[in-house]
Amino acid sequence: MVRSVKGMLMGGAAVMMVVPAAFAADLPVTKSQPVEYVRVCSAEGDGFFFVPGTDSCIRIGGHVRAEFGYTQPKGRTILDFDSSGNLVSARKDGREQDATGFRARGRLDVDVRTPTDYGTLRAFLRYEIDQNSGIFDSSDKGALLEKAFIQWAGLTAGHATSFFDFYANDLNWANGFEGSFGSDLTTNLFAYTATFGNGFSATLSIEDANARRTGDHFYDAAGQRVPDVVANLNVEQDWGSAQLAGALHQLNSASIYTPLGGSWGQRVDTTYGWAVQGGVKLDLSALAKGDVLWLQGTYADGALSYIGIGDIEYADFTVSAVDGAIVNGDIKKTRGWNATAAFLHYWTPGVRQSLFGSYSGVSYNTSAKTEYADLRNFDAWSVGSNVIWSPVSEFDIGVEVLYSKVDRKSFQNELLLKGQRSEDVVTSRIRLQRDF
Repeated sequence: MVRSVKGMLMGGAAVMMVVPAAFAADLPVTKSQPVEYVRVCSAEGDGFFFVPGTDSCIRIGGHVRAEFGYTQPKGRTILDFDSSGNLVSARKDGREQDATGFRARGRLDVDVRTPTDYGTLRAFLRYEIDQNSGIFDSSDKGALLEKAFIQWAGLTAGHATSFFDFYANDLNWANGFEGSFGSDLTTNLFAYTATFGNGFSATLSIEDANARRTGDHFYDAAGQRVPDVVANLNVEQDWGSAQLAGALHQLNSASIYTPLGGSWGQRVDTTYGWAVQGGVKLDLSALAKGDVLWLQGTYADGALSYIGIGDIEYADFTVSAVDGAIVNGDIKKTRGWNATAAFLHYWTPGVRQSLFGSYSGVSYNTSAKTEYADLRNFDAWSVGSNVIWSPVSEFDIGVEVLYSKVDRKSFQNELLLKGQRSEDVVTSRIRLQRDF
């Protein structure tokens, strides 16, 4: 009897073990979702990784910059008169002018690239936020969309560096007097680049003409009708790179102002300015790894933005830069040229120094100088150097000193405060920058 009960218990236990197993075989099996780890996208270069779930690669970068600067103050001229109204003295007072200042900048770069049958589809965004004071101009702050463009199958469209530019302030920080190192403009454009192999390429670009206007009130500029047309031929080789570029710039007036008659007329005028530029960047790694030499020359007729020159105003000194001026109903174009050289040398892998210099000349049409007292030929030049120490990777500590001078070549003394022949200025900066 005991043996019989024992057998029944053992048999029941066996049945209970088998039945759940049978039911379990009928239940659905749930698997955990696979974890998709971030993968490095080495094909696009350092810092790129695949966007999870896509075949696009993205790189997020930028920098944080802190600067402290000094600019030599010159002040304004204060005139002292006696009780009879006679001028007895003239003195400078620079106490109202800032001599130092601070800048804090945050930059964010986003670069997204996707392979397609027609080449890489790229979208690039650069966003900057500044907080400035003193000599850096406290009004020049806030958020800025510095670049935003799309590239695909040779096309570039959006807000990007002009395809005319070459050196574009690659080594210097300050410009001294405005644009003294040639053209450096980010503008709205549509461009197509054809590549020919062996490092050769050519680009045709239409660019915002309004961004290139200089002193357009002297010819009462009309609305933009024709964009600037820019073309370049570029080559990149083991020895470095070179570029030849040209630009066509429309000058069109809305109406003609006749200074002698003092009235606005109905006649309008249209003419075209142009500019050409040649530049070379030489790899001097034979001296030290990373050494380069930039050489660039530019000539412009009626398109001074392409040599990087605008109005120069400092203390009492002012010279006007204009693409052209109306004389007897016609736009008389202004000629200008610029030459720039810059050299970068690595003393050690962590210490580098740049030397740079630039010279610009502006010449007005003779009849324009006769018609407008403000238009006088002038030259502007700058020379400077910076030294940068990188104690760790992607972190720079540097100092720069720049000297600039402008000379009015043709002189007219009919206006007291416009009778100054020349002005010079010394600027210096300390910079800390962390790239990421």
